Amino acid sequence: MEDYYDIDAILAEDQNVKCAFQSNIPGLAWLEGGHDDALKAGSRFDIPFWLARELVEHDEETVGMDIETPEFFGPKVRNALRADANTVDLTKQCPNFFRFGTVYLQLVDDMALSGVMEEAFKARLQMTMDHTQSGGNSNTTDYLNRLDETERALYKAGMESSASIHQWNQHSFGRIRSASEMLLKRKAT
Repeated sequence: MEDYYDIDAILAEDQNVKCAFQSNIPGLAWLEGGHDDALKAGSRFDIPFWLARELVEHDEETVGMDIETPEFFGPKVRNALRADANTVDLTKQCPNFFRFGTVYLQLVDDMALSGVMEEAFKARLQMTMDHTQSGGNSNTTDYLNRLDETERALYKAGMESSASIHQWNQHSFGRIRSASEMLLKRKAT
């Protein structure tokens, strides 16, 4: 986890992933709701990503487990992102799509997914910043509903920046004055 106290990181890693266990694992039967001590080989069920990562990265012994690609990173969504990333409703796919994708790709080696996500993020970022300049019309509202949490934070930062530039252009910040140290230095010379 990036930052233990970062609520956005916690929410991103709380996404369920389907895992298939390849060997009996003592002490984990409770994950499947069983009362035995060992989780049986061949068990397959959803667990939170943070738990899957902890099991894979466990220091004491290696846990034989495969993490299946979530449906929202599957071929259907990848093809839609390749075709036109701006039309995909990422909130419906995964509210923390890009943030979860980043931590997911740190654990799973999938260069194709990495490339699709990078290109989609670039395309969507450009469109998001264009919407920050438009001032919030009805098209912007529809667009915002399709953004994931990372994109919404970037949109908010873009809007604040746009408002600051507008205030600057309208001279709302007042007159620029020389620093008092510079005035004193000028008088001394």
